[in-house]
Amino acid sequence: MNQLSGRVAIVTGASSGIGYETAKLFAKEGAKVVVTGRRQDALDKLVNEIERGGGQAIAVAGDIREEQLARALVDTAVDRFGGLDIAFNNVGATGESVPVPDMSAQAWHAVLDTNLTSAFFGAKYQIPAMVKRGGGSIIFTSTFVSHTASFPGMGAYAASKAGLIGLMQVIAVEYGSHGIRANALLPGGTDTP
Repeated sequence: MNQLSGRVAIVTGASSGIGYETAKLFAKEGAKVVVTGRRQDALDKLVNEIERGGGQAIAVAGDIREEQLARALVDTAVDRFGGLDIAFNNVGATGESVPVPDMSAQAWHAVLDTNLTSAFFGAKYQIPAMVKRGGGSIIFTSTFVSHTASFPGMGAYAASKAGLIGLMQVIAVEYGSHGIRANALLPGGTDTP
């Protein structure tokens, strides 16, 4: 169908699960894809699958919690493929499953940095690149946890994923007039490897 022909996409958390399958689907639909995750071997496997299917992809491994990776992903999309149209900020971690009083500050920050701060870093660099292209689509993977229901021991996860919805809403208001759509997916349990 090639619904994404001529488009360039970034997919975070692409070394497995939802991100891995999304990157393959984007490429199948014609997008050129920049993928990231921590595991270079898994990203290389993904890039090989995409290329065997006739698509184009490049892997940039790294820690999504570091701002310089967010900049490098956008720079790679622009330098290698000419711009950026789609960003799927998908990476996520549940963290420790403990009651709020038992959670360490380190555990709290690890989840918030992975799920929310990384999305802020991504959007910070993705938005200007999309404005240059005349628009685009920024997608966040949030969850129904904290939005419509919650579970014990999920304080940091729920807070971080609820924060993504707030960030998404602000981006939609700030950049809708620039042709940028911002959306959040709220999946439930997903059967992944």
